[in-house]
Amino acid sequence: MRTASSAILVIVALVVAAIAGPSLWLQRNVVDQEGFVALAGPLGGDKVFQQSLTSLLSSKAAASLNLPPLLNTLAVEIITSAAQNIYSDPGYPQAWSETLQRSHALTFAAAGKSEVVGDLQLDLAPLVDLVAAKVTADVGATVPTPKDVVVSMEQPEIARVLPLAATLGGWSGWMVFIAVDLLALGVIVARRRALTVIAGGVGLGIMALLWLLVSGAVQGYLSALVLGPEAATQIGAQVAELARESWQGGITLTFVLAGVVAAVGVVSLVVGRRRTT
Repeated sequence: MRTASSAILVIVALVVAAIAGPSLWLQRNVVDQEGFVALAGPLGGDKVFQQSLTSLLSSKAAASLNLPPLLNTLAVEIITSAAQNIYSDPGYPQAWSETLQRSHALTFAAAGKSEVVGDLQLDLAPLVDLVAAKVTADVGATVPTPKDVVVSMEQPEIARVLPLAATLGGWSGWMVFIAVDLLALGVIVARRRALTVIAGGVGLGIMALLWLLVSGAVQGYLSALVLGPEAATQIGAQVAELARESWQGGITLTFVLAGVVAAVGVVSLVVGRRRTT
């Protein structure tokens, strides 16, 4: 009876841990704004993404900036040139970080709300400010800038996924706590505790291996979530790639933890046998 109870506790602990790991990653890197900015930050330096962003930024800046009437015919050319040059501006990294922060807040506020048009919300105002500064320098006249430049994109899949991500992320800490407690209880209940600890370590290793095997499929799924304009699909594809790279650290840590737990079990088994001889 004790052996069966221990096995059930360890198995349930591993199942909960298998969900808790990705949920904890979601909380720290997607739901949490600072974590998301750190995750998606490198995207702003990608040349391919910058090309897509320039096109989107130029069209929105042209519609948002109040240029002098005499410059209307030259507006598109001036703004496009300015947009192409902001990436070398010293203020670009900060403007990109602010764009991610504002977009994250808007996106999570809109997710799952049918009255909000578009579930991927991009607030380009910080970047438009840079474009305006470039235009001001080129034309020699101050260009007024809008407070918000929000681009709403219809993303039904994101509407369904983000609330679930927020829920799982919110429960991640509790799931880790429950998994650890169940594993510890399984060891306490077991007749042969050393073997149970070894089994727990092996189970963690198998769990990390499964995460590694499915990480490619998850990347493909995340890439396919975002549809529509080129800039949006670029965000989806490249954030998915950055997410996979970030998740590799968690997988590696789990492999190390599995090895440590298994090693503790082996040492306990050896010491226990020596005491009985």
